[in-house]
Amino acid sequence: MIKDKVYSLSKIDLLSDLSTSELEELSSDFLWENYSQGSEIIKQGQEEHAFYILIEGKANVMIWKEGDRARRVRSLGPGDTFGEFSLLDGKTAATTILCQENCQVLMMDSEGFARMLLRWPKLYQTFIGRLTQNLNEANLILSEVKYKEVLRSALQLTQYKDKFYGLWGGARTTSEVERQLKELSEPKGHLLLTGERGTGRQMMAWYVHQRQSGPEAPFVVVDGGRFDQQWKGLITEPAVENKTLENANLFDIAEGGTLFIREINLISPQTQLQLARSIDFKKSKCFVIGSINLEKDEQERGIIPELRKCFAHTYEIPPLRKRKRDIPILAQGFLEKLAQKNQRKVPILNQEATQLLLSHHYRQGNVSELIQVIERAFHIADQDVIGLEQIFFGPTAEQNGYTINLLSWPKLKEVLQKGVLLGRLRGTAAILFIAMILLLLFDPQVAVSTKLFTLVWGLWWPALALISPFLGRVWCTVCPFSTIMDFVQKRLHKNYGIPKLIIEYDYILMSLLFLLIFWIEVISDMRYKPIYTAMLLIAIQVFAVVIGIFFPRHTWCRHFCPLGGFIGIASVGSMLEVRADPSVCLNKCITFDCYVGTKRVSGCPMSQHLPFLDNNLDCKLCFNCVRNCPNGSVQVNLRLAGREVWHLVRVNQGFVVFIGVMLGILVPLNYFVTFRQVEVLSAGKVWFSLCFWGAGLIGGMLAWLLSKPFKTKAASLRVKIVFAFTPLVLAGHIMYQISFVPGIRQLFFGVGYDAQTGALFLHIPAIVLARGIVTAFGLVLTGVTIALVLLRTKGKGAASFKA
Repeated sequence: MIKDKVYSLSKIDLLSDLSTSELEELSSDFLWENYSQGSEIIKQGQEEHAFYILIEGKANVMIWKEGDRARRVRSLGPGDTFGEFSLLDGKTAATTILCQENCQVLMMDSEGFARMLLRWPKLYQTFIGRLTQNLNEANLILSEVKYKEVLRSALQLTQYKDKFYGLWGGARTTSEVERQLKELSEPKGHLLLTGERGTGRQMMAWYVHQRQSGPEAPFVVVDGGRFDQQWKGLITEPAVENKTLENANLFDIAEGGTLFIREINLISPQTQLQLARSIDFKKSKCFVIGSINLEKDEQERGIIPELRKCFAHTYEIPPLRKRKRDIPILAQGFLEKLAQKNQRKVPILNQEATQLLLSHHYRQGNVSELIQVIERAFHIADQDVIGLEQIFFGPTAEQNGYTINLLSWPKLKEVLQKGVLLGRLRGTAAILFIAMILLLLFDPQVAVSTKLFTLVWGLWWPALALISPFLGRVWCTVCPFSTIMDFVQKRLHKNYGIPKLIIEYDYILMSLLFLLIFWIEVISDMRYKPIYTAMLLIAIQVFAVVIGIFFPRHTWCRHFCPLGGFIGIASVGSMLEVRADPSVCLNKCITFDCYVGTKRVSGCPMSQHLPFLDNNLDCKLCFNCVRNCPNGSVQVNLRLAGREVWHLVRVNQGFVVFIGVMLGILVPLNYFVTFRQVEVLSAGKVWFSLCFWGAGLIGGMLAWLLSKPFKTKAASLRVKIVFAFTPLVLAGHIMYQISFVPGIRQLFFGVGYDAQTGALFLHIPAIVLARGIVTAFGLVLTGVTIALVLLRTKGKGAASFKA
């Protein structure tokens, strides 16, 4: 039955742009209905409405006059739709649909119709275009008043009084706008509004309309970019004006009110000339407001002189970046309006968030962009204060290259959405972690004799360096530190705001903690002392728990954890990523569950908003977003390893310092520890400490000076090149960790011939061979990554130059 629906829907012109999977999803909202010859599918005057598609048979559209007299308007055949007028204007059915023969239809109720328009916004314009054609035909039968009401409902799907915030900025800006509104509201001629995208031209037009015509008068909005395709037939010149077509004109529809034409310069010159003549002929019918986008890429087409003469007034709205003093006032005003609408306490923007708002240039959408940022922050904030963590700017993440969505495998999708397996893995890891600490504390000899202690130090560290570049922060998925911290946090939580210094300089904190832990490990001979190891693990766990109690979500993991920083950098180019479809998120999502969470599953522990996530640095692969997303937007992708490095945009650029630190300490680690056995002499430890801290700090400072991070909002070429050294950094740390793999120093590889021939055996220590292979891979991958970063940047620059 579903296949029949999908096949039938695929033959409908209205739905021709939908894919098979989308049609399958849409078909669930349709029901089959059969009607016999002479029966009524819709009865004139009925109040219950639905959307119908005629699949088989023929029907007539009838209008019943006084008494029993009826008039046939038109005939319907297979593929025709009806019922949409009543759904749009909410009035009783204006016509009767009478079956001329046995008919089979697909029926969708009003809720399904609303979902269809919300789920597939691309149907919106197509649908309105079809309505326009049908309304032109219906005009021959319907009365003038009824016709205007129906077309107005099609053109005015948005309630403008609810759409606009009505805020202009500070006292100075508001006073200037009020003065202009007063001047423009006096009808001395039509108005042309100019400005960049999102500056508020439509809101200005609405308030001019309110002042001039009143709230009850029609406010008809049409798009200049689609004017030729959709509205050209609804403007008439004096030469063709007659009483038969008197009501088939946009000026008649907007009579007594305002006709607002967005991006009027995008109308073709021929239609502009026709429009100019119509405006001049119909100048007493309604007030006309046109708008022009002043951005460079939108000014290739202007308006012809004949049309320009129709506008007696021109008013330019300045971009938001030229009046930044208005930004804090606008932002707080938006929050007050949102709080009133949602019956919530008004959140306050903290100083750091306000400074971030002021530092942005709003070239993507001016005030509209600010509104989107504030609305998003309002809905995802879980406190009465909005900080840096809730402010997301710029374009959404883009898919770069081919990926394979692992969630297309139903079994894996089911496992991740249920979360039971992951929960058990985390619980098991936490129990084993606690058991290991108890064993190290109270019976260290057992830990040593069973090789458990050796395996942890000898295999765990190298495994992290090897696995993370391929599978990302998969260790963080089951990390016992995080699991125990989360367990305590859910029961004891102060939820204080994260201090500005921690957010801005987390890369320094992580770098210093990384240096400190590594240094303590070497100086204390921790690899050979179970008690010291247990004390270090307990100290880290206590620190993580304290941070979790005082601050929101997994602040420890994102801003403090040195192991997380190491794995995060290694994961930037991994083969596994969690991403979202931004078009679905921005057009369909209204709950922000991936960030906020649900009653069953917490939101993103790393405070990531998925449409803006475009790197793996702070993604813990917890898969909470997979479980929370109600729209199926989340994807778990396999991709080409290393590709993300040359696509970096929003990455925390300060981590170039962490990379420099990790690269710098490789010299003292591999020289003193591997070759000089620093644990033998106390003097060696002093020299090691000086070299270790000196190399680490110098490496971090050099990385900062060379990359110049935070000079631009997006990652610069210098930053990308430093991140391109990640394979070499990982190779160096793997070389160091290989020295501690159990039994590797006793393993040799050799080749030789029979002694009688005089040939000598050649023995190669396994550790030397392993280091050679790792070094070669590190150098090659680093060289390839740097080359790709340079080539992509050069290609992008050339493309921009040509454009």
